[in-house]
Amino acid sequence: ESVEQLTAPVVEEAMDGSGATFHGAGREDVDALMLGSGRPFVIEVEDPHVRDIDTDQLQADINDFADGKAEVEGLRLATHEMVERVKEHDASKTYRMGVALDEPVDRETFEAALEELDGATIYQDTPQRVDHRRASKTRTREVYSIDGTLDGDTAEIEVHGEGGLYVKELISSDEGRTEPSLA
Repeated sequence: ESVEQLTAPVVEEAMDGSGATFHGAGREDVDALMLGSGRPFVIEVEDPHVRDIDTDQLQADINDFADGKAEVEGLRLATHEMVERVKEHDASKTYRMGVALDEPVDRETFEAALEELDGATIYQDTPQRVDHRRASKTRTREVYSIDGTLDGDTAEIEVHGEGGLYVKELISSDEGRTEPSLA
């Protein structure tokens, strides 16, 4: 379930609309958990018949509906300017990932690989896992910073990257479709 699926139906129903469009600052994969305070979004309701909404009650209703899978805070009625700000929002993200290595790697090799990625421009062909629903093209994205700790055949990596950076493929290379990569 996406954040849109966990929020938009509740807002559309509360405003008695004929549809809803979710405008979010970035996306998450199904196996990624958003930490911290989250990201802004706007839900645009088409043909609303109710405009005077108790936002505190609506926020509680959304959170009840989401049942712990997503949480909304600071809900308020949006303006057209807010929609534009969300669309133009810098969607850079920081990810913390647990990585299982195929075999143990020595510390020097690990640190050299991280150093190569720190501040690098990454060339990514559309990943195999999303190629069926996204345009096949090569994207360039920046790794702003990367750090990690190594423990035998596991590592914990923290990467701050430009919005749209496919971080799983940054680690695995996706069979050479991401260059450079940690792999």
